[in-house]
Amino acid sequence: MEEYGPSIIGEVHFSRQDGGGYHVELYDGEGNPAGRMGLWRTEARAREAARRLAAKRGRA
Repeated sequence: MEEYGPSIIGEVHFSRQDGGGYHVELYDGEGNPAGRMGLWRTEARAREAARRLAAKRGRA
């Protein structure tokens, strides 16, 4: 797990579905699901999307 924002942690997983790619699962500090995101071709893009979503959730 990696911290993407204030009390938001997540994982980037490789998925073979839909031709392969990476998806992101985010959790709050207590381990509750905070969001799941789509499919990216590269791990770097998936991690950047996770950081953007965590920042958006932090402002909400």
